[in-house]
Amino acid sequence: MASSKPHLGLVLSIACLLLQLLLAAAANPPPPPPPPPPRPSCDKSDREMRFMFSQWMSKYSKRYSCPEEQEKRYQVWKGNTNFIGAFRSQTEISSGVGAFAPQTVTESFVGMNLFGDLTSGEFVQQFTGFNATGFVAPPPSPIPPHSWLPCCVDWRSSGAVTGVKLQGSCASCWAFAAVAAIEGLHKIKTGELVSLSEQVMVDCDTGSNGCGGGRSDTALSLVASRGGVTSEEKYPYTGAKGGCDVGKLLFDHSAPVSGFAAVPPNDERQLALAVARQPVTVYIDASAPEFQFYKGGVYRGPCNPGRVNHAVTIVGYCENFDGDKYWIAKNSWSNDWGEQGYVYLAKDVWWPQGTCGLATSPFYPTV
Repeated sequence: MASSKPHLGLVLSIACLLLQLLLAAAANPPPPPPPPPPRPSCDKSDREMRFMFSQWMSKYSKRYSCPEEQEKRYQVWKGNTNFIGAFRSQTEISSGVGAFAPQTVTESFVGMNLFGDLTSGEFVQQFTGFNATGFVAPPPSPIPPHSWLPCCVDWRSSGAVTGVKLQGSCASCWAFAAVAAIEGLHKIKTGELVSLSEQVMVDCDTGSNGCGGGRSDTALSLVASRGGVTSEEKYPYTGAKGGCDVGKLLFDHSAPVSGFAAVPPNDERQLALAVARQPVTVYIDASAPEFQFYKGGVYRGPCNPGRVNHAVTIVGYCENFDGDKYWIAKNSWSNDWGEQGYVYLAKDVWWPQGTCGLATSPFYPTV
């Protein structure tokens, strides 16, 4: 009769091995699953969203004429909040899936700001302002192409840029862009930084349409023909077109201006040569929601270089550690928008008009 002892030994060995595995598992339990990610804004309850809207209204001192208007603005704000949440989600996903992700969405980021209760159409109508009616570009004034060109320029670090201003819902970006360029030139030439008057251009530039839109080149032409421009202190900004104070336009000048020059169009190297010498006005397309809610990073679009509608002032250029080159543009939407009021626009792109059309019609004042 065969012995059963070998079988018994095998069973005991297996039992011992199982016991050891169970003891090891008890001593080293698996880590708990990660907590679920926070719900995006589009998943928040209506009660939560309305509370957030009330906080936003309080932050920006928003008041509406009636409950119906407030409800309308809430729905617009809610849609914009969901857009911002969706953009962030897309950016996070794209930044984590490797080199084959769409790279444009990781260049810049968005966030809620004072424009949260405006549709894209309302935003463009109220807060841009380039009016191309009758626009004929003057002959360009090229700078010798082999002139010295520093790798980085930032006129803010030289004290040649005043604080970011707010044009309000008056479509006067063209005046703010022109004034910022003159302020910078005056500081470079005299060592004195003076905040100059946009209102004199809004009131007195017959080549533009006040708060209905205008052009930086006609504003520069106006003050050049009068020999200079008065200060913000003496002719303060009101955000509405008023009667022209001819005395201040003609005689009370805080910064001289003798003319202006056009940078050769669609040439970013010529633009860089000009910016290396002084701040320069440019026209761009600012229509996209991604621009409306821009919060930082290098902006590459979306935008239409052939449909410019806004004026800003280029006050420098540089590149980051990753080799991304960018222009530094001062806007007129307060320091709540963008990176403390500035937008960094991709530089030396492959299409000649530049990012959002910035190279199509640059101008700078002369003395």
